[in-house]
Amino acid sequence: MHIETQPEQIRKFIVKYLYLIVIIALTGAFISACNGTGDEATEPITLQEQNDQWHKERIERLKEEQGWLKLAGLHWLEDGEHTFGTSSDNDIVLPEGSISENAGRLIIDGTDITLAPNEDGMFSISGEALTGSITFSAENPIEADHGRLTFTFIEREGEIALRLYDQQSYVYENFRGIERFPADENFIVEATLIPHETETTIPIINILGQTSHDETPGILEFELEGETHSLWAISASEGERLFLIVADLTNRSTTFGGGRFLYVDNPGPNGTVALDFNMLYNPPCAFSDYTTCPLPPPENRLNVAIEAGEKRY
Repeated sequence: MHIETQPEQIRKFIVKYLYLIVIIALTGAFISACNGTGDEATEPITLQEQNDQWHKERIERLKEEQGWLKLAGLHWLEDGEHTFGTSSDNDIVLPEGSISENAGRLIIDGTDITLAPNEDGMFSISGEALTGSITFSAENPIEADHGRLTFTFIEREGEIALRLYDQQSYVYENFRGIERFPADENFIVEATLIPHETETTIPIINILGQTSHDETPGILEFELEGETHSLWAISASEGERLFLIVADLTNRSTTFGGGRFLYVDNPGPNGTVALDFNMLYNPPCAFSDYTTCPLPPPENRLNVAIEAGEKRY
């Protein structure tokens, strides 16, 4: 017959005690998970908090190195030579203290652009110092950095321009935020996409008077304040979202006169998508004179006041 020694009795007691603790802990965790009352439970995020987070990220994008707040110049370039520098006798006058007085030339020959600085190493391209000059096409432009400046190039309807970014731009240095309407669930509506029967484009005029023809997959119809409204959607470049250029009655007083922008997801299998007008935001031309913003087409001028989203800057 085996007689347990005192140490063995103590060991078995400890094992049973620990086993009991584990069972109690697991049972409590299971009950908490079922009831949703665990310590990890948090209050559901409010609509205003969601909108605040979206707007915070929006402001961060505006402040990026090539965010709209850093835009400091748009210089249209005809064929021939264009001198640049901080001296007023240049064709392109750059911000004081940003570069030398007579820094170099831009030479335009059809769609070819030549950047010819007066000193080697003045610019860097993809992190490498530029020696001599460099020629490239408007269809495949470069980005050239010098200190706080970045030279980029755009083409609009056959015209070429130098788009200048400055990390110390006046707009950026004086930016103090954008006022908004309080988030309102009444301005979140369900819209149905009515597809076009054939491939369709819509003419979009920009603030320079130029016209582009953008692809549109269809028309979004929705109810707001007891009436049916519609907006022509534009296919966004990434293909996963739709882009809307929206005008409404608030443009006359509290919001930007040139309308506002809104991105929405592509519709689901049932053809519907949520339009959250609390995410309407100002176009770049609300901040800068150096943009080429598209304007709302007549089809997207709503006869209703949408008191949601960003206010006039």
